[in-house]
Amino acid sequence: MSFTPLFPGMLLDAASRFARDHATAQDFATDPIREMGWACTMVPEEAGGVGGTLADLASVVEGLASHGVQLPVVENCAIAPLLLQAAPAETAGRWIEALCEGSASIAPLTALSASVDEPSVQARQFDIGYELSGAVQGVDVTLPATHYLVPALLQGGEPALFLLDAERLAPAASYRTMEGRRGADFKLEKLTIPAGACIARGAAVREALVRADDAALLLTAADTVAALAMLVQQTVTHLKERKQFGVALATFQVLRHRTADMYVRYLAAKGLLVHAFNQYESGAAGLGRTLRLMKVALAESARTCAEGAIQMHGGMGVSEEVLATRLAQRLVASEFRYGDRLTHGTHLLAPQPQAGAGHEPLPRSAATVSRSTV
Repeated sequence: MSFTPLFPGMLLDAASRFARDHATAQDFATDPIREMGWACTMVPEEAGGVGGTLADLASVVEGLASHGVQLPVVENCAIAPLLLQAAPAETAGRWIEALCEGSASIAPLTALSASVDEPSVQARQFDIGYELSGAVQGVDVTLPATHYLVPALLQGGEPALFLLDAERLAPAASYRTMEGRRGADFKLEKLTIPAGACIARGAAVREALVRADDAALLLTAADTVAALAMLVQQTVTHLKERKQFGVALATFQVLRHRTADMYVRYLAAKGLLVHAFNQYESGAAGLGRTLRLMKVALAESARTCAEGAIQMHGGMGVSEEVLATRLAQRLVASEFRYGDRLTHGTHLLAPQPQAGAGHEPLPRSAATVSRSTV
């Protein structure tokens, strides 16, 4: 079996070393994302960043996923910078620079289980400001944030983006998710904010939300495929080392066949991911459909492999001290990140809107949406 890196390079090596050193950590005393400089990965050099691409950030995601480490890299290093791009150049530049310097930690107030381009917060505009209402469930709060980016819909469905101090948003509930993240639910009840908190609205926000959603789906898929690769490797090692009736489990034909099936599913998932990244980088018109199809396929394969690995590990498969168990939990949870397979399947089966007959709240249009990085 061959397991070549998905996104090889120095970023992958650095992320892998960090993940190996913190493989069992659930809480961090400091902000590793800021210390490692990952928040600057997709920020242009003229803004103080690295000037990297989404594939560069995927290297970080791969390194962390391979060792089961949970950090909000997708949220803080991709979604937040992409949403900030919707603001006017001066405003976006100031906050992106603060993000890279570490003077501000900006996170999106978006649900892990919902598409980024479908805001759940409603905004009402008044003479001197805005009023926000709505519930956002399952926000990643693994690392503390100084500011939150809040996507919302104004009257008439116009999207807007608000930047708020984290002190103004207290979680209604906090918990740990099944894969080890720290999650929280936020409930906004007629929260009044000044007019200056709205940093962008209209078409710019619409495009930024679509780009952020594309990036979230791609990076989550990279996370899934990387975790799947390591899960297969861990399962093969376990079957070779563990003995029953005096012989290694790897000699049992049924287990060999099941492991082979997992490996074939991994290869198929890897192929889907590579194709999706190629479409993303080339600005393909059918990217939205490709990402939805990839999400549905990966969700099924990931769940099947996770369940198989747990069964083949026996009693060890239910112990979170075992890396394979943590990877299996990660794979099952990934199915529900940024829309589960049923949600995306429903979108795929829905009739396509006719010209002039209305559209989705935030449609994907190759003619109007630029899919370049920040």
